[in-house]
This record gives sequence, structure tokens and C-alpha cells, in this order.
Amino acid sequence: MPSAEESTNLAVVAEYFEQYWGKGNVEVVDKLCAEEFLIDYPMHGPRKGKQAAKEMLTEFREAFPDLSFHAYQYPLIASGPYVVGRWIGGGHHTGVAFHDLAVGELAEPNTGKKIWFSGTTIFTLRDGKIAKEVGEEGALTALQNLGLVPQPNPGKEVKFG
Repeated sequence: MPSAEESTNLAVVAEYFEQYWGKGNVEVVDKLCAEEFLIDYPMHGPRKGKQAAKEMLTEFREAFPDLSFHAYQYPLIASGPYVVGRWIGGGHHTGVAFHDLAVGELAEPNTGKKIWFSGTTIFTLRDGKIAKEVGEEGALTALQNLGLVPQPNPGKEVKFG
């Protein structure tokens, strides 16, 4: 049975994840994240502060307007100030050119390429607010989807089920 702190943290992260990553509502950052909020994914690099987090998702969704992520296979898990979640998602590149990648870029707009990948994120909460969101995403799979790195060898393709 989760403690009161863990129950609160689970509710905060569930709302944040549904609104920010699921629906693209960047205003939820002001409501649920700490002033010194840090969001860090290898494909995009660390972003410090609420405004930087909002800009990251806004730019991502300008390139991939249907971008959306949701929980995948497991429930959120809380332990003290930490909440961990596994997710899956993606979208189609039907928007602007996109340069916010660690490897390569989509120099042309509207390539129609689809990304679909999974990941795991650890949230750290302090006083009921998300202070850190640090994740490991399937960046290699996403970059392969976009044609920016070679495709996997036959039989080694990532399959979601």
C-alpha cells in the first residue's frame, strides 16, 4: 500500500504525464512542476526550468503535430519521492523541419516519417511538485524510424506488443 506521499506523487505524475506528454498541454508545467524543474532525455538533452520544458514539447509538437505518449505495460510505481513509469508513443512528421535531435536532423518539413518508440522515466518530486524528469527513451529506434541512422539487422527490429 503506497504511503500518503507516494499516493500524492502518483496522482501528480499521472496528471502531468496525461496532460503534458499525452495531450501536449504545456501549461500543466506551471501547475505541477517545481521552479527549478529539470527535464532530461538523451534524444533532446537536458532542459532546465519550466520555460525550457514548455519550449521543448512545443517545438517537438510543431514538427510532429500528432505526437502523443501513454503508459505501456506497467502501472506507475512510487517509492518515497520517486515515481517510475514505462511509456510508448510517437507521431508523424507532418510539420516544420526539426533540428532538436542528438543525431541528425529533419532538414525538410513534412517528411511524413513516423516515429514509434518506448522508454522509462524516473520522476523526482519535492513538496508535491515534480523537480526532475529523467528518462531513457528508445532514441535509437526513433532515429532509425526517421532514417537518420541505419536500420536494424534483419530479425532485430523493435516490435511492440
